[in-house]
Amino acid sequence: MSDNTRMVAGNKEYPQGGGTEAFELLQHLGSGGFAHTFSARVLDADLIEEFQTDIVALKIPINKKKGIQLKKEITLNGAVYLQLKQLQGKNLVRCLGFESFRDQVVMVMEHVVGGSLRDKIGGIDHQKPLPYTDALEIIKGVLTGLQVIHEARVFHRDIKPENILMDGAIPKIADLGISRMLDSNELASTTSGTIPYMSPEILGAEGASFPSDIWSVGVTFYEMLTGRLPFGGGNTPIGTMVNLILTKCPASPSALDASIPRPINDVVLKALCKEPGGRFCSAAEMLATLENLKAAKTTQVKSDLASIRELLQSNEKLSVVEARMRDLVRQYPEEGEVYQLLGEFLNRCERFDDAIQTFKKGLRHVAENPMLRWDLALAYQKIGNPQAAVSNLEKALSLGLDPSLQRHARMLLKALRGS
Repeated sequence: MSDNTRMVAGNKEYPQGGGTEAFELLQHLGSGGFAHTFSARVLDADLIEEFQTDIVALKIPINKKKGIQLKKEITLNGAVYLQLKQLQGKNLVRCLGFESFRDQVVMVMEHVVGGSLRDKIGGIDHQKPLPYTDALEIIKGVLTGLQVIHEARVFHRDIKPENILMDGAIPKIADLGISRMLDSNELASTTSGTIPYMSPEILGAEGASFPSDIWSVGVTFYEMLTGRLPFGGGNTPIGTMVNLILTKCPASPSALDASIPRPINDVVLKALCKEPGGRFCSAAEMLATLENLKAAKTTQVKSDLASIRELLQSNEKLSVVEARMRDLVRQYPEEGEVYQLLGEFLNRCERFDDAIQTFKKGLRHVAENPMLRWDLALAYQKIGNPQAAVSNLEKALSLGLDPSLQRHARMLLKALRGS
C-alpha cells in the first residue's frame, strides 16, 4: 500500500478507503489515553441515512487491548451506551453509535469543525485569558450541556478545555468515553480523568460523583478568566499538583485580574470548594446563579443610565457628565447602551470623530447591535461620508432596527444613494 493511502497516529498506521469498509479516514484530529480521533467520510448509504450526515468523527482505540476493553464495555453496559447515543442538546457532541472498522469497534461521533476550547485559549502555561463576557457565555453553554448529561445520570469525569469543542460560538461537551451511569447515591471509585481538572474527592479515597464535574467546570472557568490553572502549571510535578488540589486554596480570579466582577469571582470559588457539599448542588443551580447575575447587572445598568440622563437634563457641567459616562463604559464594556449614550452625547457636542470611535468600540463588543449601527451611520452623515453612512444603515436594517426608525432609515438611504 502506498504512503498516500495511509494515515499515521502515534506508531499505528490506519489504511484509508478501499474494500468494503464503511468509513474513509480524512484527517487525524487528536489523540488521548484511550483513542485516536479522526474525521471520516461515511461510505455506507444506510449509515449516512442513520447518522443524517456523511462526515463524522471516529474514536479508534489506540491499541488492541483498548479495543477489547471498549468491546467488553459495550457488551456489559449496552444500556449505558444506548443512553449516551440518545443524549441530545446543542451543547453536546452527539454519540452516533458504535461500528466496526478495520476489525475493531469504534465510536462514531458528530464532527465539530471549530476546534476545541484548548485551541481557543492556548496550551497550558501559554493560555491567553478570554474577556470575562466571552468566558461567561462559554461556561453557560458547558453547564447547559452538563445539565442534560447529569439529568440522564451520566457522570462525565473529564470536563476540560480539550473536551469542549467549539461550533462557532457554541461550546459542545465531547468525549463521554470514560463516563458511566450512576445511581443518585453511587460513587465512582475509579481514578480517571486529567489531573489538573480532578476534584479532591477523585484524588482521595472516598470516590466521586456529579459534584466532581462541577469542580472541573470551575477549573475550566478559572483558566479561561485568568489564563492559568488554579493549582500549579504544566511543569508542576504530579505529586505536588495533587497536594495543591487537596490542601491549598487558589488565588481568587479577581485578585489576578481586577476587571473580573466580584460576583463571577465568587461563583468560580464556590465551584472550587474542597468539600463537594460546598459547591453548587447541580449544573442547573450554577447556571441559574450566572443567569441571575446577568439579570441583576442589566437592572443596575438601566438604573445607572437613568441617573446619567437625569444629569443631562440638569445644569451639571458637561465635563462631569461625560466623565460619568466614560466610567460607565469602563464598568460595563459589553453593554451597547452605554456606548450609545456616550456616542449620542458626543454627536450633540459636534465631536463627530470621537462619536464614531465610541460607536466602533461598542460594535467590537456587541457587533450585532442595530442601534449602534444607526447612530454610527448618522455620525458618518454628519462628517460627509455617505458611503460609510449607507453601509451602516444597511447593516442596521438587516439586524432588525427598531420599527419606529425603519421608515426614517430607508428614506435616509434613498437620499444618500442619490447624493
